[in-house]
Amino acid sequence: MRRTYLRTLARLRALKRSRRGVAAVEFALIAPMMIFTLFGAVDMVDALGVAQRAENTASSIADVISRDNEISNAEMADIWTAADVLMFPSDSDNLQMRVSAVMITSSTEARVVWSDGHNGYAPRAVGSTVSFPANMMIPDTSLIYTETQYLYTPPLGMLFGTSVTMQHHAQRRSRIIDPVDRTN
Repeated sequence: MRRTYLRTLARLRALKRSRRGVAAVEFALIAPMMIFTLFGAVDMVDALGVAQRAENTASSIADVISRDNEISNAEMADIWTAADVLMFPSDSDNLQMRVSAVMITSSTEARVVWSDGHNGYAPRAVGSTVSFPANMMIPDTSLIYTETQYLYTPPLGMLFGTSVTMQHHAQRRSRIIDPVDRTN
């Protein structure tokens, strides 16, 4: 009995000194965290890229329209097509857009002159009011106000469990005429 006890004790001491398998155990403990971090980083980088493209799209549309003196239906159709290109490689079907010309009537009131929506985003009602920061409220001037909404679905779903709606807006002062006219 004592001999068995001594043999078991000797094996336990040898096991304690042995380093074989330590790396495998450490890897098994750390691997899930590393995999989650990797896949989470993929989701985060993709989400940041989509958010940046949606924000750039809103800014670009506002900038292009503010440089014109009138916008026709054909030009609006071209702008919506350009927005699809600006969102590449993201799916532009998930991007809703709205463009409005807003006349600032006083330091506290801005009213919609015309508005167009795309991809399910309803236009603003003509005559409705819009709020802007105080430094933008210069009476008798106008703004082109662009809004985008993107329904983002992560590729791996590690960081965000479900879809996330990203919203962006941009405003630019009309450069040639106050406000930019909307024609057919």
